[in-house]
Amino acid sequence: MSAFSPLRAALRLRTGPAFIARRRLTTHASPSTRRIDQRLVIGAGVALAVPTYLYLTRARLDYQPDTVPDKVHSDVPDQVHGAKGGKEVNKVSSREVLEKKEGDEFWVVINGEVYNVTEFLDEHPGGREIIENNRSKDVSYIFNPRHPSDQLEPDNLPPSVIHMGQLEIESAYEREQLAIKISKSEEDEQSRIKAKREEYEEKGLGSIVNMRDFEQAAEEMCSKVAWAYYASAADDEITKEANNSDYKKIRFRPRVLRPVKEVDTSTKILGYDSTIPLWISPAAMAKLGHPDGEVNLTKGAASTGIIQCISSFASCSVEEITSARQPNQPLFFQLYVNSKRHLAEEVISKVNRLGLNAILLTVDAPIGGKRERDIRAKGEFEAPKTDAFDKQGETKGVAEAIFSAVDPDLNWKDLKWLKERTELPIIIKGVQTVEDAVQAYNLGADGVILSNHGGRQLDTTSTGLSTLLEIRQHAPYLLRPAYRTPTGPSRELVENPELLVPSVPAGEKATERKFSIFVDGGIWRGTDVVKALCLGADAVGVGRGFLFAQTVGGVKGVEHAVKIFESEIQSTMRLLGANKLEDLRPSMVDIVN
Repeated sequence: MSAFSPLRAALRLRTGPAFIARRRLTTHASPSTRRIDQRLVIGAGVALAVPTYLYLTRARLDYQPDTVPDKVHSDVPDQVHGAKGGKEVNKVSSREVLEKKEGDEFWVVINGEVYNVTEFLDEHPGGREIIENNRSKDVSYIFNPRHPSDQLEPDNLPPSVIHMGQLEIESAYEREQLAIKISKSEEDEQSRIKAKREEYEEKGLGSIVNMRDFEQAAEEMCSKVAWAYYASAADDEITKEANNSDYKKIRFRPRVLRPVKEVDTSTKILGYDSTIPLWISPAAMAKLGHPDGEVNLTKGAASTGIIQCISSFASCSVEEITSARQPNQPLFFQLYVNSKRHLAEEVISKVNRLGLNAILLTVDAPIGGKRERDIRAKGEFEAPKTDAFDKQGETKGVAEAIFSAVDPDLNWKDLKWLKERTELPIIIKGVQTVEDAVQAYNLGADGVILSNHGGRQLDTTSTGLSTLLEIRQHAPYLLRPAYRTPTGPSRELVENPELLVPSVPAGEKATERKFSIFVDGGIWRGTDVVKALCLGADAVGVGRGFLFAQTVGGVKGVEHAVKIFESEIQSTMRLLGANKLEDLRPSMVDIVN
């Protein structure tokens, strides 16, 4: 029986309704606790309708300034957002803004500046009503935590949004009239999140000893809507659970009495140095968890020596992220191809211009999966800042809004189109069968990521690990020669037990060019990382885990997460008898039911 067959048998024994019911008891709030005040929904929709991409139609409530604002933001920036240097700034009285509560024009206030969004009404994906019902309000405290600092600069405003001038408050009464009110339940949620963040800032991250601890802590520090987006997966979430549970079907075969005082976990990923064989997978909307968002991941990756992949749906702009990178710090970019190809080409051009180091072409999401937690929560959606997408249709949740602009007709011929527009390595992300891995190799891709989008697309599909085993069985030539050997005991090692690893079989040659195979999804432990490497993966990706880490601790959270993985990988290698990653081989694992 092949190494692949037992796992297939085990996959048929998937945990079923009992698991699903147990999970739902802990992740779904009651309808009453999920309800969000309608006035705040409207306010958030307006505040976040300014960008030209996709937008929130629901307020993000997981971050607040030091105090819940009950006043209009009146601070004036050093350089007024709507005015270019040297140009006289127009003044707009609060009375003028409040007069726009009626009539044909619709105005909003952001950071002490007044904007006319009348022509933007019909462009808003959530419809006119959101703006019409919240006209003449200040939405600064909703807008600021989730937008780049240059979002309101003249060059970044859509043509249909007009900067009217700087706000002048004429009375306390008018200040009060401009302010958005929030419900008591939402104030309570904000207070809870603020208290939890302060608690971890005070006591540090010493109580976080594994990545699941980060997950638990992050749930307490997210709004209900944000958590629904982060934790959601497709349908019954069976694949999400299988992504990790499949690793439990792999058993180690440690070799003892080996000198393991010195252990080296460093490697190269697409030619770039990494301290551990793991990178930060692209995961959208980091600002839903922490006000600094993806920049936390960038800084944490730099200080720990690992690689970050930027999501097309990042809540920080690519410019903001690249401005935070260290000299020579590698950054990869995950590309969703917009159905409007000129927009996709603009993004590719920006990636080239900003000096990013690889493109991960996402192919497993021609549409969004049915993510029921997100749908129920009517996800609060912030506009992607990567310029990948413009306005689309009505939103029914974060996921559905995100994928409304993705090209559903993307196909293998488009790999040539992409290669003509960049010289960067191209990795196909979202491969779930050996056939597609072979096709990616045949058409000149530089590698594949065996992934099912974290279980967020098609439920009950292959896991990254099971697809790796398919490749081992049916197309082992895609693997590095040393990893084409069987799992479990081998005759060579039984006859020569002094050897740690078997020799490469005679006649085995590397493929004509380097072809990288990565795995992501369900990786929560250093043992998971090592198992994937033993079976032939070059490295692995972790997405949700780092989202949770930055939610809890910002940059320090990311650094702590890397330390956890590094420590667990080191201890696993020592207990296996391996000094370096090259010592990890298929003979060190076996597959059981």
